[in-house]
Amino acid sequence: MKKFSKTVVVILVLLILLTAYWAWEGRLPDLASLRKAQQETQIAGQDGETLSLQESRPDGASGGQNAGTVQETAGPEPQGTQENGTDRTAEGVRPAQPVETGYAYSLLDEEEKSLYLQMLQSITGFSQETELTTLKPELLEPVFNSVLADHPEIFYVDGYTYTKHTLGEEIHKITFTARYTLTQAEAEQRKKGIEAYIETALSGIHSGMDDYQKIKYIYDYMIEHTDYRLDSPENQTVCSVFLYGESVCQGYAKAFQLLCSRVGIPAVLVTGEVKNGEAHAWDLVQSDGEWYYADPTWGDAFYLMGDDDPAWQGKKRPSVNYDYLLVTTQQLLRTHTIDNFFPLPDCTAMKDNYYVRENAYFDTVDEDKLARLFARGYEEQKGMVTLKCADADIYRQMKQKLLDDQEIFTYLKNGGSSAAYVDTPEQYTLSFWLE
Repeated sequence: MKKFSKTVVVILVLLILLTAYWAWEGRLPDLASLRKAQQETQIAGQDGETLSLQESRPDGASGGQNAGTVQETAGPEPQGTQENGTDRTAEGVRPAQPVETGYAYSLLDEEEKSLYLQMLQSITGFSQETELTTLKPELLEPVFNSVLADHPEIFYVDGYTYTKHTLGEEIHKITFTARYTLTQAEAEQRKKGIEAYIETALSGIHSGMDDYQKIKYIYDYMIEHTDYRLDSPENQTVCSVFLYGESVCQGYAKAFQLLCSRVGIPAVLVTGEVKNGEAHAWDLVQSDGEWYYADPTWGDAFYLMGDDDPAWQGKKRPSVNYDYLLVTTQQLLRTHTIDNFFPLPDCTAMKDNYYVRENAYFDTVDEDKLARLFARGYEEQKGMVTLKCADADIYRQMKQKLLDDQEIFTYLKNGGSSAAYVDTPEQYTLSFWLE
C-alpha cells in the first residue's frame, strides 16, 4: 500500500476539490499535474501496486487459441517514450512501417485492426513492453489470436502478458508484452534456415503457373519432404517442417500456409477436431478467387495409412493423398469439425478441386473417361489411379461396375488375375494399383 505524508494528503484534497468534475463524471485528471505535485512533496517514484495475476497457455493443435497473463497496476505512468521502432505517445503505439496482414485481419473492425498492427509490430520487434491504444482488455485475446492465425512466421511466441494501469477503478493505459520462447538472436538464426528451405522449395514455381498449380506444387513438395512424427522438435511451429523435416498437424498446416503466402496465395490456419475426436489443424486457402480447404497432414499418405497397414499388402505406398486438396466445406465436414475463433466462408467451389483439375472426377459412370484415366496412369507410370465420385449414388454405381461386376479388369493390364484397391467412403474415392 502507498503511504502518504500529511503534506501529500493536503495537496491531494486540494486537487480533488479543484477537479471535482473528474471524480463525479469519470474523467481522468491531468496526470502531469498530479505527478508534479507528488514530486514536489518528495514521494516521486512510488510504483503502483499489483492487484491481480492470471495465466493460461495454448493447448495442442489449437495453437492459435492463446490467452495471456494480466497484471493490474494503480498510479500514473510516464508517457511519450520511444521503443523498438514504434512511436509511443499519449494515444499509444503506431506501427513505424507498413506490415502484411491476412484473412483474420480482414474480419476485424477498425479499432481491432489498429490493435492488431500494434501487437504485430511489438511481437516482430521483440519489444518487452508496448503501450496499446485500446483501453478494452477484452479485445486483446481475439486480436492476438488473429495475429498468430495470419502469421505462421511468428514461431517464437506462445502467449502474452498485459498490464492494466488504473486510477481508482478507471483504466488509463494497457501495456502488452509477448511471451517469447526464443531470444531474438535465436529466432534470427532459425530464420536463416527457414529462408534457405523456402528458397529451395519454391524454386520450382514459375510465372506460367496458375493458383491451383502453385498450391499443388507446394502441397506435393512439403509432404514429400516431411515425415509425420509425434515427437518431432518444435512441432507446433514451422521450424519442425523447415528445419527438421518432421512434424505434426500444426506444423504441417503452418508451413503450408507460409509457403502459399510467399507466392501470393492467401491462406489461414484452421483448427478443430477430426472424426476420432483428436485436435487437428489444417488450412483455408484461396485459389483463383475462390476459397477451399486443404489438409496437408492428411495429404501425407503415411499419416493416414502406415507401412504396416494390411491394405498395402507389400505394395508400394504412394507418398501423397489428394482427397483433401482444395475441397469444399461439405466435403471437409464429413471427417472434420471446425472450431475456429473467427468465422470462415462456406466453401462451395469445385473448379480447382484436385480431382476436377486432373480429370478424375465423375458425376456419371463414364466408361470412356475411365479408360482415359487408367491409360494416363500407365503412361505416366503413376503406379496407382484414384478417382472421385460426385455423390454417394455415383460412388455406389462405380463400385458396382468396377468391383461387383469386375469390370475393373477392362482397364487393368494384369490379365484379369487380381485387383488391389483402397476405397474411402467419406470422400467417395476409389484407388487402384496399376499392376
